[in-house]
Amino acid sequence: MDGFAWGWPLGIMGVLWAGMSEEEARRALVRGLSAGVAALLMWALGGFGFAYGGLGLWVEEPGFAALRRVYTLGADPQPLWSLMGLSGFLFRGVEGSPQAATLWGHAALAVLSAALLLGMGMEGFSPLIAAAAGAWLGGFLLPLGIHWVWGNGWLSRLGLTLSLGHGVVDPAGSGVLFALAGGALLGLLLPWGRRTPQPEHAFPPVHLPLLGGWGSLLIGGGWLAWLRADPLTVAHPGLESSLLARNASLVAMGAALGAGVYTALVAREVDPLMLIRAIAVGWIAGMAAAPFTGPWQAMGWGILVGLATPGMIYVLRRGGMAVQSLALLYGAAGVLGLLAVGLLADGRAGAGWNEVGKSDFMGYPGLGVVGVPGWGQPADPGQLTAQVVGALVLVLWGFLGMGGPAALLRWGWRRWARHRGPLPASGETSENRG
Repeated sequence: MDGFAWGWPLGIMGVLWAGMSEEEARRALVRGLSAGVAALLMWALGGFGFAYGGLGLWVEEPGFAALRRVYTLGADPQPLWSLMGLSGFLFRGVEGSPQAATLWGHAALAVLSAALLLGMGMEGFSPLIAAAAGAWLGGFLLPLGIHWVWGNGWLSRLGLTLSLGHGVVDPAGSGVLFALAGGALLGLLLPWGRRTPQPEHAFPPVHLPLLGGWGSLLIGGGWLAWLRADPLTVAHPGLESSLLARNASLVAMGAALGAGVYTALVAREVDPLMLIRAIAVGWIAGMAAAPFTGPWQAMGWGILVGLATPGMIYVLRRGGMAVQSLALLYGAAGVLGLLAVGLLADGRAGAGWNEVGKSDFMGYPGLGVVGVPGWGQPADPGQLTAQVVGALVLVLWGFLGMGGPAALLRWGWRRWARHRGPLPASGETSENRG
């Protein structure tokens, strides 16, 4: 794996730091690292098996031969779709496979990025609680999402089972990682109450905005390096890395332009912190669709995303979210990234994706993933439907999978506190939330 790919999680940390005070940044770092380390540990122990335990059924590689067990409905030895993998736990059967080791390390970086987003956004929680949440995310919640979209699970097979385009298409992880992690973060923040947010720091200590600026660039550069090192290129037919990099960069630049114009018109000055966040949102909202669209569509999408970024931040702040919890912004960007495939794809790439349309699609030889407008090609509403379904499922899975246990803990804590005496006042601080 390209060492520059490590710029991806480092960039996420830098962007999240940008709007925090020094003390807030320190606490967020401790929570993020706690969640990240716990997530990687659980990914090693069991997450990899849940995510890729059935990969050998579809990818003919000797190194994946032991990964041939899945859970599905029915007893078909070669099922069309599956719910989770059931082999490869504790590296059993693949401990000597270089291909499996490469895949494990490649996906581990994605797991770390999602866990950092979750942990650093858990404003008011202790590092211990952040580690527990990261372990649950990396050991079960995220691996199932990875399996459904990247491991030939049921979302990727919607094209074969329900004729919904090419199934859910998300080569970069906008939905699998960011939308799911954003849903999980929201599931934690809602049941445990909200803090009254402090006024946002316009521009805190100078090194933090500088880190944010570098971070917004590292997210894109590291993410592109990570994608180019994908060991499952056989599952991603027709991807041109140079076109992907160009279009993704255009979305990020368009987002910066849109946010800059908005803040200049509204506040009569360009807000650098808003630009930093808009660039990061642009990378996330554009990476999934970048291989399947043209440069002008990419730039236009980026401008729209940039114009929407201040509004999304306003909604989150009005909803009571503190600066650290603006990590939810990047979860929303992940949803936009999934939808972008259904809106921007023009059929230029992705022929045979998820085993749909290997020879022809909708009667057109070589036609790849195509969305609703079509952009000169026959439109495919099924692709947009698949992307909407994928976005809803991944967000709800993260929200309910993390929020359900959190709500149960909240209920148990309230019962325990009721037996000890009166509950603390509603303005309780972080000590009461773990």
